[in-house]
Amino acid sequence: PNPAGGRGCTAYDVVVNSGFFRTLQADPLYLEFFLTVAMEGLSEKYGVELELTGWRVLKNRKFLGSISAQNIRARPRPHIQELPG
Repeated sequence: PNPAGGRGCTAYDVVVNSGFFRTLQADPLYLEFFLTVAMEGLSEKYGVELELTGWRVLKNRKFLGSISAQNIRARPRPHIQELPG
């Protein structure tokens, strides 16, 4: 059943490394923990209240709709470096 009851809803994409996702899938408790932390992070970041139960992982699909290219931020290099000599 459609959780929005046929009404529109907002969707948030969470992108994770495929190896890490396989680790999550192997341990249902770890998966639930990760999803709870991710949803709490989205709630804080966007100031919305999300239902922390009733989620589901798509079976036989990696995503719904279209997926766009993702950029991974590189960690900034330190501005102060010690030089030899």
